[in-house]
Amino acid sequence: MIDINRLTLGEIAKVEELSGQPISTIGDEKAPKGLALAALAFVAKRREDAKFSWNAAQELTIEDANTILGLGQEVTDAPLDGGSAKPAKTRTK
Repeated sequence: MIDINRLTLGEIAKVEELSGQPISTIGDEKAPKGLALAALAFVAKRREDAKFSWNAAQELTIEDANTILGLGQEVTDAPLDGGSAKPAKTRTK
């Protein structure tokens, strides 16, 4: 599943630019979702395929976007770029 906190500032800016809304509205039930999903899928897919285009992202189905973003999957510490997962940090008292 995509972890918004792991997006770079440049990726966040790109999502905001392409979706026309602040990243903070992504979870807002009333906010439009089409461009936001396409923008998130775009930045996630670009990590593995630098030639993936904004037009291609806009042509995705919701199912395709969910697959790219890992929506509906368990949250892990795996990075968006498909690299190996880092162990979760634990706090000690």
